[in-house]
Amino acid sequence: MELKLNTVGKIKVIEIYGKFDIESTEEFESIFNKQLESSPELLAIDMNKLDYIDSSGIGSLIKSLNNIKNQKGKLMLVGLKPMILNVFKLAKLDMFFQIMSNEEFKLKFDND
Repeated sequence: MELKLNTVGKIKVIEIYGKFDIESTEEFESIFNKQLESSPELLAIDMNKLDYIDSSGIGSLIKSLNNIKNQKGKLMLVGLKPMILNVFKLAKLDMFFQIMSNEEFKLKFDND
């Protein structure tokens, strides 16, 4: 997995590339928590280049969602590939996460 930080308008974005599995959860959580310290109100996770996620990656996202909610912030997942989106829907995680397509995200936030 590779992580990159970006900003869209006033939103901090963490881009995930490759595989999000047990070997990469510690790195993700470290970067997420650093971003949360500096800008807790709204964070986005760009999953356009994410090819695979396992249960530990999903668990890490749930943990991150709980952390940001505890600070009264919001977390958005952006650009999930159909296969990964189906995993979220089957597990009913789409009821907890705010999931947006690339187009929705750009329309809402890329004009700041």
